[in-house]
Amino acid sequence: MLERYRTMKNSLFKRAIATAAAVPLALTQCLTYANAVSTDFVKAPAQNVQEGESLKLENLLYIPAEETVSTWNQTLSAAIASIGAEDGEVDVAKFRDDILSKAGAYKEAAAYALDQCIIPNKVNYEITGENDVVITGKISEPDLNLKIANTPADALHRIADSYNAPALKNVDYSTVKIGGDFKITIGTSALASGKKVAVTFAYTTADGTYGIGELPAYAIKKIEEIRKIDEAAIEKEVAADKVDEAKAKYNAKIDLIIDKLKKAERAVDKTLKADKNATYSDVSGLISDTNGWLKANGINRQLPGTASEIAAKEFIVKAYDTAIKTIDSKGVVDISAADLGGFADSIKNVTFSLANGKAEGIGTFDDAEQAEVKAWVEKNGYAFVDSYKKITAKVDFSGIKSVDAGSVEVEIERILVTDTTTTTQVTTTSTETTSTTSTESTSTTTEETTTTDTTSTTTETTSTSTETTSTTSETTSTSTTSETTSTTSETTSTTSETTSTSTDTTSTSTETTPVVTTVFTKVYATANTENAFYLNTETEFDKAQLSNVILHTVRIEAAVKEDGTIDETTKKETEIEAKDITADVSFGSATPANTYEKTNTSFKYKVPVSANGSVLKDVDGNDFTVTVFIGVKGDINLDNMANSVDASQALAFYAKTSTQGRGVYDVQLSESNLVLTPKSVYDEFAAFLGDVHHVSGAVVDRFATKDKRLIDANDASNILAFYAKRMNSANDQMTDAEIWEDILA
Repeated sequence: MLERYRTMKNSLFKRAIATAAAVPLALTQCLTYANAVSTDFVKAPAQNVQEGESLKLENLLYIPAEETVSTWNQTLSAAIASIGAEDGEVDVAKFRDDILSKAGAYKEAAAYALDQCIIPNKVNYEITGENDVVITGKISEPDLNLKIANTPADALHRIADSYNAPALKNVDYSTVKIGGDFKITIGTSALASGKKVAVTFAYTTADGTYGIGELPAYAIKKIEEIRKIDEAAIEKEVAADKVDEAKAKYNAKIDLIIDKLKKAERAVDKTLKADKNATYSDVSGLISDTNGWLKANGINRQLPGTASEIAAKEFIVKAYDTAIKTIDSKGVVDISAADLGGFADSIKNVTFSLANGKAEGIGTFDDAEQAEVKAWVEKNGYAFVDSYKKITAKVDFSGIKSVDAGSVEVEIERILVTDTTTTTQVTTTSTETTSTTSTESTSTTTEETTTTDTTSTTTETTSTSTETTSTTSETTSTSTTSETTSTTSETTSTTSETTSTSTDTTSTSTETTPVVTTVFTKVYATANTENAFYLNTETEFDKAQLSNVILHTVRIEAAVKEDGTIDETTKKETEIEAKDITADVSFGSATPANTYEKTNTSFKYKVPVSANGSVLKDVDGNDFTVTVFIGVKGDINLDNMANSVDASQALAFYAKTSTQGRGVYDVQLSESNLVLTPKSVYDEFAAFLGDVHHVSGAVVDRFATKDKRLIDANDASNILAFYAKRMNSANDQMTDAEIWEDILA
């Protein structure tokens, strides 16, 4: 029953999150991620929404003509603030039938959990005075004796009927506590000053607080508690000669439930480790790729072909409308699911990446204010070419295995393309020499006779023109030849030759594209690290692997190329701060026990390092990690189990190093194919796993090398003892750690 209860509960949590987050986060469902272009313009959100108007999608996408970055966050923050602090109830009952229709074989358990454990307690919401959205609810303790198909109670009732043991239908489960309180906080208060919204999820029970990604492991833990009680009851109520048979039948059913839960747990881990990069012409391509992934992974679900079709699904519409109407009783928000779907379908040139529990995407869409932008650009003396908008969405779910479930960050910007024309004009200089003519005349007159002696001199002036042709204009100089005749009684005419020189103007036209720069802050960590060995039963990693952990904050300024990427040749970095955070580091929720995977035959893992609740990044933007090796205690031959083979290799090593006088680095301990030489890191690891027995008072830590360890007959004997106990069905309920504790006590 717990499995059904757990499955339904997890599903309901998802519905509750979707319902609660619809107002602040619905926009981000269909958006993709892009790099922001910095701007000095930060305007009040009043320019987007006029007083008395409701908030529409176009208000969030709006960017004034003279700006390049949207202030959608301030607009939305103002809308939430106008709703004011209020609280109320989320009507989960509206979704009961939808949930049950998707519960499949678990429909009966889902109905019980909803009707008896959740709905009667109510699911409440609150918009706090700081504008955060908080969802709270309570899950009552279920009746674990109630027979519901495919649950531990169902399995035990079958044993009761088959072996005439009616007492098995009324077992004392008072020590098993499953109920608790859940709280979802959506940090929309951050929108007043930023574009990143954090989401936290906490399920608090009698034995701890769990994140949503930890629920499968929590359910497994509770199933095992129930199994232990049920097996004890079977041993008490069933005839002695039938106990083993009855337990085998019971455990076969329980193992099926556990397998389902482990599959869910692996799905969480697989998603966190997924690594994908892809490019699509539009959102439909991403949806198609997602459907292919679902089919390839055996998940019998397919999404509609477009975002609009997804948004039109009855359950989506109902959930969205209920969320809006429940939280926004004043009708401030006027954005429908259809609006979001249509917008998503308008996004083109989609790029998508997924790695380390973080999804990022980039997409472009039409600039609704393009006409105003064109007018503004031309008014300022530029030639307008084009403008479009780029949207960026980043979803971080790397913390899903902790209370800090994740965050959503969205940036919307305008990309502006212009031409700038510069003309250089050269002034034409013309030099002309003026011709000077001097004339002298002498006239002699005789009263009766007049004699005229005339000398005529003709001077031809030639103008020489030099012509230079440029790319933009051609100047032609024309010279006119004049003929001068001077007639006098006695005339001397002198004319100098005039030369006119003309220099053409060269005009140069240059087209330029304005340089767009981006300024952002990069934060990364550096540290001295050391590899370490762990057992798969250990509950925490050792911070001694790290020293001198420095958190660097760097300001980066660079030009943005036309394709939206950063021009690396222009990048300029300035360190703002370098802070020692060694005392603050942790490994988050990761432990050797929950990191270890039996299928990992290299035994090697990269564990992310956190500080103050966030995973640190290295200088390249990847998760900052340390290397660890995790294995099974006693497993010398490195096959993920401790048995007689390991004991034999321990004895052989002891004989060679003690009686033959050979050094530990002359003898190979493990016969695993991973071990190439006695000095191999894997032989060191095998020594760590095989050194199960320590002399009284001896302290041998995980960093000790092979020459500091003692692998002898005591270790071989203890490994054999463990193997014998592990193979005994009477110890099936004991963990490996408990068996080792018993042996070494």
